[in-house]
Amino acid sequence: MPLPAPIMIYAYWVIAILVGLIFFRKDIFSFNPDFDGRRKTLLGISIVILAVNAFVYSNSTTDSGRVLDPLSVLIFSVGNGIAETFMFYAMFRLGQILTARFTGNQWAGFVIGFLFFMIYSGLIHGLFWLAILPDHVVQTSPFKPFFMPVQLMIATSWALSFFWYRDLRTVILLHAVVDMTMAWNVKFSMFY
Repeated sequence: MPLPAPIMIYAYWVIAILVGLIFFRKDIFSFNPDFDGRRKTLLGISIVILAVNAFVYSNSTTDSGRVLDPLSVLIFSVGNGIAETFMFYAMFRLGQILTARFTGNQWAGFVIGFLFFMIYSGLIHGLFWLAILPDHVVQTSPFKPFFMPVQLMIATSWALSFFWYRDLRTVILLHAVVDMTMAWNVKFSMFY
């Protein structure tokens, strides 16, 4: 008998947070205060991308009449924003570490790290999230074709934030906003 979806989500979060605490302890408890022009520009672009994502997501999903549970939206946004950011960056770092065995080129490390990040993201969403969340994608939406390009832009901005600044905190916050958009539109419960 499969576990209820909320239990599966909480288990995933526990694993992801342990990964984060083990591998990103230094980054969690320190913050790069360098807010140069590039970082401010990247943050501004990231916010614009999130606004586009909210529009595209809101217009290509359905709640199928489910009732909004504000506590579930809050818990999911914070919990998944933290946990999944750790997992994404763990995969990114794995790609960087493996690349460093063959070359000292940091951009090669970025590309392979980003590739690992994207592969993990695709797998976790395709094999886990789509399987446990209620049906919510409107296949006939004219905005659906824009979903993946927007997700790619989000992932690129987050990967650059980590690559240039090792900035976990900002990306956790941005990820929580993306998750809030999803939870607000899909309307599922974290309690049953």
